[in-house]
Amino acid sequence: WIKHYDKLAGTYKEFSTKIKANKEGFTEARKLLKQFEAKIELNENFTELIPSFRFSQGYEEYIESRKFKERTKEIYGRIKDIVLEIGEDKNISTYNNTDYKRLLNYFTKKKYNNNTQAIYTSHLHAMFEFFKELNYIKENPIKVLPRKIKTPESIDDSDLGVILQHLRAKEKKDQYHLIMFLLITGFRISSALELKWEDIDWNNEFIIASNVKKDRNFFFPLLDDLKKLLNEIGPQKEGKVFNYSKNGLRFFLRLQRTLLGDENGPKITKSYTLHQLRKTFITKLLEHGIPIHTVKALADHSNISTTINYYASINVKKMKEELDTRGIFRDNFRDNKRVGG
Repeated sequence: WIKHYDKLAGTYKEFSTKIKANKEGFTEARKLLKQFEAKIELNENFTELIPSFRFSQGYEEYIESRKFKERTKEIYGRIKDIVLEIGEDKNISTYNNTDYKRLLNYFTKKKYNNNTQAIYTSHLHAMFEFFKELNYIKENPIKVLPRKIKTPESIDDSDLGVILQHLRAKEKKDQYHLIMFLLITGFRISSALELKWEDIDWNNEFIIASNVKKDRNFFFPLLDDLKKLLNEIGPQKEGKVFNYSKNGLRFFLRLQRTLLGDENGPKITKSYTLHQLRKTFITKLLEHGIPIHTVKALADHSNISTTINYYASINVKKMKEELDTRGIFRDNFRDNKRVGG
């Protein structure tokens, strides 16, 4: 048997040489041991050379080894810039907990929200796991911060009415059409902007939409209100339904700034994001008693936990109002008498 310490695994290992225990076998075993020790020394020397890779080099290797979407590459690009901003482009093997603390301090200084920090640490952790697998570093110094579940905030009914009224009053209705589409479908903005007229099956009354985030398609029913809206837009044989770039979507924020800064007083209570139209869609479905599995399918969530974690809490307000109205335990408080002992 040959027993040795594996530095990479951090444990002792042994294996059988299957050599007979006699004089000839002893000579053969010593020869084999020398060969094995030479091989181990070669591996250790090679391992010592590997950590000379700098972070920027490791980053390029990691990106090239993965088939990331452009959006994911953009996130990793920002992460690389942050790492290089808070420290020099040093050897990967030298990164440790001190660098991780510098990263957290940077997040605090820049006032990044919890979910942004969670996304960045998750991606950076994955990168360092890649480095660890290649023996560029012994331990992964990056810990993934947990995401905090935020209570979904839909758009106030009154504010939504004002916004839609102003958009509808414009001579060109394309902005109104987009906002109404997002409201009554709950589509992600990327899915709406990718939608083509060819994706609409008028005969079978459904839409084959693209989940750009997950790179897959999903089905959405061609509701009566949706059909009416699309007919108002003006169906075409082909081409995109909405011709907007990301920069072109700023009209939604500009309109709200105008409404908030009205000389006669604010017309709405606060400003909202386009993504909140999706949250409003899901909120309305739950408030009207649509089964949660149906909501999951319509919202194109990957799993039911997303629907539950983000949106099930919406019904708490409804429950409170119902229980307060009934006053189930009110008599107990009214008739409660203090008992002395």
